[in-house]
Amino acid sequence: MKMKRLNAIPAFILALLLIAGLFSAVPAAAAGDIYVNDSNNVLSGGLGSAYAVGSGGTGFVSGNAYVMTADGITTIGGGSGSSTGSERPGRDETSPTPSHLSVTGSISLPYSKIRVGLYYYDGSSSIRNSTLESANLENEVGYGYLFGWYDSSRVFHQVGYTNETQITMAMDKNVTISSGAGLGCYHIMLPGTYYSFEEASAAAAQYGGFPAYYNGQYYALVGSFTSISEAQSAMSWYGVSGTVYTASQYCVTVCRTTDGTILFEFDCGRDQNLAVSPQSSSGKAVTWFKGYQYYGDFEYVRRSGEKLTVINIVDIEDYVKGVLPYEMSGSWPIEALKAQALCARTYAASHFNANSYYGFDVTNDTYSQVYRGLTGATSTSDAAVEQTAGIYILYAGEPISAMYCSSNGGATEDSENITGNAVGYLRGKVDSFEAAAASINANSSWTDTLTRSQLAEKANTLGFSIASADSIEITYSDTGNVIGMKLTDSNGRSASFSGKACYEFCTSTLGLKSISFEISENGDSVTFIGSGWGHSLGLSQFGAYAMAKTYGFTYDQIVNFYFTDITLARATYTN
Repeated sequence: MKMKRLNAIPAFILALLLIAGLFSAVPAAAAGDIYVNDSNNVLSGGLGSAYAVGSGGTGFVSGNAYVMTADGITTIGGGSGSSTGSERPGRDETSPTPSHLSVTGSISLPYSKIRVGLYYYDGSSSIRNSTLESANLENEVGYGYLFGWYDSSRVFHQVGYTNETQITMAMDKNVTISSGAGLGCYHIMLPGTYYSFEEASAAAAQYGGFPAYYNGQYYALVGSFTSISEAQSAMSWYGVSGTVYTASQYCVTVCRTTDGTILFEFDCGRDQNLAVSPQSSSGKAVTWFKGYQYYGDFEYVRRSGEKLTVINIVDIEDYVKGVLPYEMSGSWPIEALKAQALCARTYAASHFNANSYYGFDVTNDTYSQVYRGLTGATSTSDAAVEQTAGIYILYAGEPISAMYCSSNGGATEDSENITGNAVGYLRGKVDSFEAAAASINANSSWTDTLTRSQLAEKANTLGFSIASADSIEITYSDTGNVIGMKLTDSNGRSASFSGKACYEFCTSTLGLKSISFEISENGDSVTFIGSGWGHSLGLSQFGAYAMAKTYGFTYDQIVNFYFTDITLARATYTN
């Protein structure tokens, strides 16, 4: 929509503007072209790019500005607020060139290792990996494993070892492992305790048994039986004195994968969890788990006394190398990858102990960030991590929750309109750069059509009672995203959604890919015409691609564009 032609602003009108305090230092967007003086002079950057003299000196025009036109006084701008109905704020302005950010100062972080939940969910899910009865490890580049536990400072304490390269961790229950071997949870415990792992191993070896570490003490055990009576009969057959024993519901058994021979048991109740550290005589050990290769150690927890939660405890830089090629193509421009590396690293650091209920910091799925170890890494993605190693994005001196999405469809959004919480570094802004990646972005444009009855039915699942969406009102944010929707039927009954509720209704209930859309009504059908995919907060991945590939921006400029009032700092680690 074109704005009315503006004449030169008379002095008395300018004075009124100054008195009203309508000039500020905050940039604002304007809808459509703004003509200055005559049709040959267009304010190219929108109202928010215009300088004016106010009580605080020279600044940008913000908010509604009243000016004299041929038809009298009219209003331009809209630096805050929203637009209701079919009027969507324009996105035709060019985003400003972001300034560079230097890495200044340092930040002290408590850990250099991140705890990642690999298999942790107690139910079934199409996204989350469920807990396991048993879990295999294969040391690809190494010679065996250390057994131990991690303390609260993420320091490993060794209590045992094995030279086997293929091992399985299992619940200490009657269970069948992947090789088909059966494990029994009843054993013969030889009398007494032992000073060391080696002493317990030697005593158990006389009867083909295994050492165990229970609540800070070493024991020697024999056999793997499915019942008490079976164990008692075996005790007579072995000709040994001892007791039939089964450990607590938190015990984890370690066995050889190929035949189920028990190598070790660990049970320290809730206080300590079994940790397994792959070993290598040259370079980092690389371990196969569930089809992916990983650096770092593994922890096995029977949180509820049942199946195993599996956690990867890994250096944070190796973790970022395992996120990058799964959240952004490893073949993309390195400056885009470096920006993504900063986001992944900073997001992780801002979530230390965030999932303490499960015993880890972040998940390996889209509930946090997708992480699959080093299998998908490329030389470019690894270089992006190495060239930004230890650099974090800060706001007010703390690591930010560095949100990102696939694409924003032309503009990011204020966080309160998505999550319900206002976050200073997650401010919405028009993104004119992302469009340059449209040719490779499958979601640069999309449509979805629903009937008015279907819209009503979906709204009614949330507690409303409307017959049909006969009238639809849309509220847009300053950046042109949908932040409000009202559906009204012919009887005047309505269903209204705003802010976070609107976002959830649009994306979860209606299944739309983003909140960047307009509607086209054709009889009983309503077509949503949109762009983008994701929550529209923070960095756009396709936008980062375009900023690096088409515009030649560096990683610091990219993050400085998508996040507000941030700084970059290098970290030191307590542990």
